[in-house]
Amino acid sequence: MVTIQKWGNSLAVRIPSDLAKHYGLTLGSQVELEGTNGGIFVRPVVNKPTLDGLLAQIKEKTNPHLECSWERAKGREFI
Repeated sequence: MVTIQKWGNSLAVRIPSDLAKHYGLTLGSQVELEGTNGGIFVRPVVNKPTLDGLLAQIKEKTNPHLECSWERAKGREFI
């Protein structure tokens, strides 16, 4: 059980650390709030990775797929 507290002009609920760890919530995590007839539901937002985000994580030294040279063409390869 937690107590609702004032945060500026809004109200806030603190999430206990054991629940935050269990659901992977850290400082800056986004959650979705949904009001229903039965109460208020708080759900972690699961961000799907984007291509731009994945490409931004590639570092030159750790990228195993760097361009490489394989010698001169020996047959009818296209270069």
